Amino acid sequence: MFDFFKNFFINKKDEDEDLLSKLPDCVVTLHKSGSFIWCNDLSVKTLSLLKEDFAEGYIDDLFENALDLIIKIADTGKSKVLRTKDSLENDRFFDVTSRTINEGYIVSLRDNTQSYKALRSIVVEHESMQKVNRDKNNFLVKLSGDLKTPLQSVVGFSEAIIDGLGGDLNPKLEKYIKIINKNSEDVLSLINKILELSMSESNLFEHKMSYFDAVSTLKVILKDYEKDLEEKSISLNLDVSPDVKRTIYSDEPILKLILRNIIETAVKSTDVGTIDISINHPDLEQVNEKGLVPFENANEKSFLMITITDSGLGINDTDLDVLFEPYAQLDNPNKNVVMRSIAFATVKNLIRILKGNVCVDSQAMQGSSYTVIIPIEKVMQTSNE
Repeated sequence: MFDFFKNFFINKKDEDEDLLSKLPDCVVTLHKSGSFIWCNDLSVKTLSLLKEDFAEGYIDDLFENALDLIIKIADTGKSKVLRTKDSLENDRFFDVTSRTINEGYIVSLRDNTQSYKALRSIVVEHESMQKVNRDKNNFLVKLSGDLKTPLQSVVGFSEAIIDGLGGDLNPKLEKYIKIINKNSEDVLSLINKILELSMSESNLFEHKMSYFDAVSTLKVILKDYEKDLEEKSISLNLDVSPDVKRTIYSDEPILKLILRNIIETAVKSTDVGTIDISINHPDLEQVNEKGLVPFENANEKSFLMITITDSGLGINDTDLDVLFEPYAQLDNPNKNVVMRSIAFATVKNLIRILKGNVCVDSQAMQGSSYTVIIPIEKVMQTSNE
């Protein structure tokens, strides 16, 4: 479009000025020194508000470093933003494009002050909200001991009383103590999940990369759920691909917490049936499909994929849409759904630390499949840090 203006300006000056005067943007022509040669009507009206006798001076009188920026814009063909020299409260912002002509430059300025101020306001508000969220999470984490210790005492002493530490209980008292024990365990579990989420949102997890055996790590986690699996008569099948590289480079504590949250969800949502866990190396096409971009020299064993599939109740489409958004579940009367969403929000935050991804596929009454993919080579971690 500017090439068209340029040709007109050079070859048909009078017609050009008439055409440029009718444009909806401010259009000016500048001498190579930055002084004004010609302005269309809109420019006169708009720029006069900034400086009454602007046309007798230079573009740098109105905008910060204007001429240098206009020269760069003319060279690159890209648009930039110029800000006026007014006080901060009266700042005005113009989207600027320019092209070189014989006399100097032809410049188009579009006043986008309202849009930029609205955007700046949104950015400031967003940054403020992030700070409030970080402070809130740090506050919760620092209070973790004060929150958990009393509840742990209630759980421990109530279990001891049930086991007969204080003597025999009559049936009615035993019933009440078991209710206290069960509810305190539930509250302690909820607090632990909230603290995990707060830590993951605040990046307070100590991130320490090392080499470890991923299969052994998974087996250690599964031992903690043997009792629950046995009580529910759930069959557990672990399938480790023969070519899996067991020793990986990642953060073992963080991977443990990710897998623990997923396995716990699978166990809780399955009353009878099976839980299948497979470990293999995804091909690079699968890695792309799961939302990751392999680094330049990645090969077929550069990533590890752990898939956990249960035959439980599954997750309906509505809950699946907000699975990683616990704050969208505040009005949900189902406590288990809220707990699950807190757990998966934590998983989502932690998997980013490992530069991996987690995907969930599920249908109501047909079970769920949870896929975790992480890079497992040291060069992949250090090259992205």
